[in-house]
Amino acid sequence: MADISTCLLVLGIVAIVTLWYFTSSTKGEKKLSKLALIGDLHTSPIKKPLLRWDAWAKEKGAIATPKLFGILPMVILNTADAATELLSRRSKWYSNRPSSVSMEMISGAGKGKSRFTVMHDMDADLRLHQRILSPSLGVIAAPRYQPVMELETKQLLRDLLQLSNSKSQVVSSADIYPLLERTQSSVILALHYGFRVPTVDEPLFHKIMETQAKATHVAANPGLPDIFPFLRHFPASISPWHRAADKIFEEQKELYLYLLELGDESLGWNATKQARAAAAKYAKEPVADIDLAYNLATSVQGGMETSPRALLWLFVAAVAANKDFIKRAQADLDAVVGRDRLPRFSDRSSLAYIDAIVSELMRWRPVSPGGIPRRADKQDDYQGIKIVKNATVMANAWSIGRDAAAFDPAFGDLEDFVPERWFDGDQLKTSLPIPVFGQGRRSCQGKRVALDGGFANVASMIWAFDFELVDEVDCMDMEAIWVMVQPKTFRFKLKPRGPWVTKVVEAEWNSADKDLGNIMGKAVDLEG
Repeated sequence: MADISTCLLVLGIVAIVTLWYFTSSTKGEKKLSKLALIGDLHTSPIKKPLLRWDAWAKEKGAIATPKLFGILPMVILNTADAATELLSRRSKWYSNRPSSVSMEMISGAGKGKSRFTVMHDMDADLRLHQRILSPSLGVIAAPRYQPVMELETKQLLRDLLQLSNSKSQVVSSADIYPLLERTQSSVILALHYGFRVPTVDEPLFHKIMETQAKATHVAANPGLPDIFPFLRHFPASISPWHRAADKIFEEQKELYLYLLELGDESLGWNATKQARAAAAKYAKEPVADIDLAYNLATSVQGGMETSPRALLWLFVAAVAANKDFIKRAQADLDAVVGRDRLPRFSDRSSLAYIDAIVSELMRWRPVSPGGIPRRADKQDDYQGIKIVKNATVMANAWSIGRDAAAFDPAFGDLEDFVPERWFDGDQLKTSLPIPVFGQGRRSCQGKRVALDGGFANVASMIWAFDFELVDEVDCMDMEAIWVMVQPKTFRFKLKPRGPWVTKVVEAEWNSADKDLGNIMGKAVDLEG
């Protein structure tokens, strides 16, 4: 009884302190703008949440050190050089994540050990899980998943044609988003578990999205246990945070283990089977199914949530930012592909401009402008600026993509959409950063899959359609979805380039092999 009374007393004190903490004034000091707090996008009421970010970054310089809520130290990296120096060259001290008690609680894990590997500290366990997953997301797996991408883009074009016809060619970005989401999700789920998402109404697909949304909400909205970590130790009987976390954990565990089972039982190769083969080789002890399931689920969540939002910006660029790039891309596609078939990955070496468009989309409108935070594990110094130990470190992808030292303004204003900036003569530049993927030891493992999917979707949509303005579109109008951004809903004309488009799309879709067992090939260890 005494223990419970003590807990209740502490809870009461926490509630009082928290109420004061969030409602008290700053005693005459000017509050930091929410735009300056990179992780605070999801609470901003501002219609154009990124409008002042670049100006803020230029004012603060290469590295800024604001304090969250006036007390928690942060380090914001605003240039490519600063991000490279700290996150890559000094990655030994900048590869862990800030404490995220809530994310640990909802995955049934201890301190620094979130089963969502993206939030796990950089230790031997995480390196093992990265090693287990890397073969499925790298170059050796491309011949397995690229044919799936080609299949899904065929269905995407078919769905877009039906949408265009049903809307007299005037469509909304809100109409298109579910089709992009289905396409990307089907690729990712086929890659990881060996099953497709045939329609936007697929029940399992919606269950996965709903479960992921709960985790993303927790990650984007830290709770009291993140401010007062000792609350994690309170029993569920008196802790509403523990009860809520336990409920989410049980829901996730049930779903992720079920998906793991589907991956084991599906015909053909997939990331589940590849991960088991890698775990058998590299793990000193057997990897528990629940840990393997969360490793795969973390990869799935990252792949499903971001790419569809990023692709919406293609339509904004086409109708409001730079109409000329579509004409050049269509000329390349007509010369290389023609009008008798759809683009393929085998055309890619001759379609460098499509890859430049994909890279420019990610620079111009990074879907997650603040990235995923790191933690400074020692006191440090960068160009005379002190970095305190345990500070939260964030790379400002928005301003890094506008860094004149990295991206030559001679190719066009850095606020403009200019794919040509990615070329050095006839060759694509490989030295330019794509900051949305991160750097160093915690860079995105799914980068290749994301870029491959971007190529397939962008090439196919530009091959098939013209995009024309209907309503005026402000390129800075956007909405925040947790820690991601997407354009505000807008209308435009989605116009097939000619009658040959429908003919080719229907023919290729009808003749396509839709059996993933055949497409993905035999279940073998790709590493031999």
